[in-house]
Amino acid sequence: MSAAETGRGPRLVPVRGADGRAGWSLVAANGRRLAAAVRGYRSEQELAAGVAELLAERAALRFVLSQREDRQWAWIAYLPARSTRAGSGGGEAVARSARGYLRRDQCRQSVTGFLQGVEHVQRMRRTAGSPW
Repeated sequence: MSAAETGRGPRLVPVRGADGRAGWSLVAANGRRLAAAVRGYRSEQELAAGVAELLAERAALRFVLSQREDRQWAWIAYLPARSTRAGSGGGEAVARSARGYLRRDQCRQSVTGFLQGVEHVQRMRRTAGSPW
C-alpha cells in the first residue's frame, strides 16, 4: 500500500508566530520540517485561502536558490505575478526552505521534496476535504 493510500506522508501543519499571526509548515512523515510559509496570516480564514492558493498554483511556482551569509543554500518559492503592469515584480514569495543546505544540489533536491509534498497534501485534501 502506498503512502498516498494510507494517508501517511508530508502534511501541512498550522503554526502561530510570536506576533500572533498564523502560518504553516510542511512536515515530512518523519516529523522533519521541509518548508515554511514566508508570510503570516491575520486569521485562520486568510491562512486557509493562502494554502488553497498555494495548492492551486503549485505548478506555476518559481523557485530561487541562493547562498546565505552563512554560506548555506536556501530556496524561496514565488507565486506568479498577478499583474501584467510593468514593474509588477516577479510574484509573491509564499514558501521557503525550512533549513540551509551545504550544497546547491541538496537545495535543489529539497525543492523536489517540497513539490512532492505539496502534491501529496493536494491529494489528501481532495479526499479529506481539508487543507490540513
